[in-house]
Amino acid sequence: MRFRTPLMLFVAILLVGLALVRTATSALAAPHSQTDDAGVMQVWASSLYPAASAPGMMEFIALYPNNHAEVVTLYLSNPAIVESGAWEAGANGAVTVTLTGNQDREYDEPITLTLTPEDDMMTDGVFRYHALTVITPEEMDALSAGAAPDASAPATETLAEIEDFGRIWVSNVYPAADAAGLITMLALYDNGNMEQFSIYLGKGVVGEVGIWEEDVNNTISVTATGTQDEEYAEATTITYQMVDNTLVDGAFVLTLWPEVTPAEMANMVDPAGVYVSNVYPAADAAGYVVLLALYDNGNAEQTTTYLTKGAITEIGVWAEELDGAITLTMTAQMDGDEYAEPTVTFYAREGEILTDGPFALFKLEQITPEMMDAMTAPAVTAVYRSDTLPAASSPGRVVTLTLFDDGTLTFDTDYLNDEPVVAEVGTWEKTADGALTITITGQGDETYAEPQVITFAQDGDQLVAVEYDGTLWGSEGLTLTATPAE
Repeated sequence: MRFRTPLMLFVAILLVGLALVRTATSALAAPHSQTDDAGVMQVWASSLYPAASAPGMMEFIALYPNNHAEVVTLYLSNPAIVESGAWEAGANGAVTVTLTGNQDREYDEPITLTLTPEDDMMTDGVFRYHALTVITPEEMDALSAGAAPDASAPATETLAEIEDFGRIWVSNVYPAADAAGLITMLALYDNGNMEQFSIYLGKGVVGEVGIWEEDVNNTISVTATGTQDEEYAEATTITYQMVDNTLVDGAFVLTLWPEVTPAEMANMVDPAGVYVSNVYPAADAAGYVVLLALYDNGNAEQTTTYLTKGAITEIGVWAEELDGAITLTMTAQMDGDEYAEPTVTFYAREGEILTDGPFALFKLEQITPEMMDAMTAPAVTAVYRSDTLPAASSPGRVVTLTLFDDGTLTFDTDYLNDEPVVAEVGTWEKTADGALTITITGQGDETYAEPQVITFAQDGDQLVAVEYDGTLWGSEGLTLTATPAE
């Protein structure tokens, strides 16, 4: 689903002419093209999204002219996560961000985020990001010199007229003395509590808590009483004027920010897939079940099975509406002529459930070949590994024996020379006296003419070879020690 928000929240604010503007500007800005001045920092802020263990979450992405990237993730009522890495421009305005670590550690494997243009925003396929205006010091001076908004002028919407007075407010990127810029995110809760995150780009994030209240003349007072960890000796209060969908304090402006509800978040899942109904009553059958396939190319296939009677398969097309609903148009039976009049069904959609009145279809999990392989793969029974053994043409060798519950095994030899591990396969069995006999039969598609057979005696957590080929293992033989399965 493509999430839509009221147009007035997405008014484009261009940097051009800011010095001529005598009033404050909204934080929602026109997107910065990758072909524009390479020396301009770009900053994108996501909508507020639902979070499992927080009142909500949002992300800020800063793309610096030197191709450094910074991603700040805010989980409300939790410390901020600051990640860093690099970015590069792709085709058609796309951006690839590669994150290599956060404020606490370097990542073992980089995390890649690909953003593509969508409407006047960027998207990673799930989250949507809005461009913030980056205000230069000169533009800030011009704004500060301008006349402040008339506090007595009526706003287009008063606080009382805004249902559940907006929780989330976000500023432009303002100049900061010792950082690449400053962004403020303010959360105002229904119970009168507030929290504020001051994002100093390139430096870190300060999280504050406190209270807020509505005052006269469309103003609100926001009082910070401490950080998330420590109470202030003296609280600080800022009074904002409500002007349209902004909170204004002189040249400093916070814009009412888009929020995504849990239902909207659920509908962002691609509706393509296979759905199945419950068993519903049928006039002349024991019941009926519907199986509906919505294909990526817009085609649809529906099979209605009448229990004890038979099945009818229909084909047609489907489309997703702006509100996430699904329109299903069936045009023919699989083996019959086209219908004189197509049959059209409208399904409301909530996440992975399609409904048409009391009738409901539930999306099935699609099992990929890789998932099927993992599900049917034999389970590991035990893993044994040797110490470093001597080898004729390498620094040594380490043997790992893995036993599976279907009686198969892998016998891997690492010669410690940066070459691929020699992976052999075979079978195993235990005798009544507890001995373990393994038979190594080949490598991959190659089957040995003569399998290698080794018999081990169990000694505590070790397997000690008692029958083996001495030309392969020498007089010391082979001892393997049990090790946890990876």
